[in-house]
Amino acid sequence: MDSKIVTSFDLSEKISALTRDKSAFVISDSNVAITYGSLFSDAAHYIIPAGEDSKTLEYYGKAARAMLEAGCNRSSTVIAVGGGVVGDLAGFTAATYMRGVRWINVPTTLLSQVDSSVGGKTAVDLKDYKNILGAFHMPAEVYISTHFLYTLPEREWICGVGEIVKTAFLSKKVHALLDGSLDNLLDRDDSVVSECVKECIAYKRDVVSRDFYESGPRKALNLGHTVGHALEKVDNHKSSHGEYVLMGLKAEAFILRDRLSPRMFDEINAWTDRCRVTVPDFDPENVAKACMKDKKNGGGRISVMLADYENTREIKLSYEEMVRGLMLWKLSL
Repeated sequence: MDSKIVTSFDLSEKISALTRDKSAFVISDSNVAITYGSLFSDAAHYIIPAGEDSKTLEYYGKAARAMLEAGCNRSSTVIAVGGGVVGDLAGFTAATYMRGVRWINVPTTLLSQVDSSVGGKTAVDLKDYKNILGAFHMPAEVYISTHFLYTLPEREWICGVGEIVKTAFLSKKVHALLDGSLDNLLDRDDSVVSECVKECIAYKRDVVSRDFYESGPRKALNLGHTVGHALEKVDNHKSSHGEYVLMGLKAEAFILRDRLSPRMFDEINAWTDRCRVTVPDFDPENVAKACMKDKKNGGGRISVMLADYENTREIKLSYEEMVRGLMLWKLSL
């Protein structure tokens, strides 16, 4: 159960050819359409407004309706051209349209290239709770073109860096690559970017191949995401997903500091600080309540990942432990 990964600096001609196929239906967003709309202008397509606010049942329904009106059937192929929101929405639409059709992912952001384009997780949000309705539906093919990355605004770049930093604390190979090169990544050095994309994809493909449905090792990929998603909800998505992951890494390291190696604790703090992310003011109880709604929880306890490279493991916290940890973290900022 794997996707064919095609990687090159510029895949414009190949992507244009894919979208000209009569069976293709493209889902993209308003930002991508402005810059790269010529890649799929001849194809049947549906454009969502850019941003997390479009990852909803409303836009999922509109996309499915557009496919129906375009005459799409079980032989059709959905092609997602965009970042993580587009990939999640398009993949979920493909997973459920006529009980499932083939789809291809063309990620155009750093975050989607290193993380969400690989693994087959698709979803929409439900009233600000992230990824509550979804399906595991692997794309048949993924086209990784770093050419797309050079038009990204700074916030979108940091968003992707957040997921790379997370992966560095799960994979010693990615950590070795980023150690001493984080500033080069932040400055968009071509060679560092290409290596980070390649190694993050390789790491995630390996994890997913061993645990597609996230019942074991794949849970480690949620490092930083429990508190990160909760902050994202209570802050109304004012920052990017990757920025909240960086905040979540920092928060969860503090909350679990008595179980974390001193070196890991210091590195997580140092690396997240170098990404220049500002934690918003927050109410610890509201964040903890949002954590309680996380889909990874079980037994009335909150699932948090303890960073330790390939030995990263799950820790279960009570609501009270999370509130206390968040209160102390807030005081430390």
